[in-house]
Amino acid sequence: MRKKKFFFYFFLKKQYLCALIILIVNTYNILILGSLRDKIAHIYLRRKVAKMIRQKMLYDFTSAKHIGILCTPQDEVYTVQLKDFLHYLSRKGIKYTVFGYFDGNKIPENFLYLKDMDFLTQQDLNFFFIPKSQAALKFIQEPFDMLINCCIADYFPVEYMMQLSMAKCKVGIKRDKESGCDLMIDVAKNRTIEYFLKNIEVYLSNLTNTLIKT
Repeated sequence: MRKKKFFFYFFLKKQYLCALIILIVNTYNILILGSLRDKIAHIYLRRKVAKMIRQKMLYDFTSAKHIGILCTPQDEVYTVQLKDFLHYLSRKGIKYTVFGYFDGNKIPENFLYLKDMDFLTQQDLNFFFIPKSQAALKFIQEPFDMLINCCIADYFPVEYMMQLSMAKCKVGIKRDKESGCDLMIDVAKNRTIEYFLKNIEVYLSNLTNTLIKT
């Protein structure tokens, strides 16, 4: 009986060890593959941007007629701040188009009630995290007077849409890496959507509509 128990526990431990090794190998492969996919995606994006021909103009909230908004409404606080900003634009008579990205496979139920907004999820991305939905492609091609990236965190699908957008003026958060923005707001002191949008309202309320020198 003792020999049987010994062999049973030995076999059981061996199974656990094999399972652990498989888990480690799979995790390692996933990390390596994910990193490789990300590098290839960024190389592809840089090449696409290098071929772009885009008219650049400096707009403010007195001259812009149509503004594109990129956002990641992950919680209720963010959504409330975004809604207040959209109301601010409406009061100024500015038309806007909103595109939201959710870093998951489906849109959270509490955001399904949002109207006049297209969404992108991981299901709408290809193998290299590039948006493939017709709505995203249409948004990218729209020649907005201004495009505002309201995403606080970094997401490649949003970066892709921002950099390839045909908007004449691109505004966003100052980031360590290339963002494709013509105007950047430094939020290092307070990295929140509220702080960013308040600064946007201040800085873009009285700029002159002039050609940006490239």
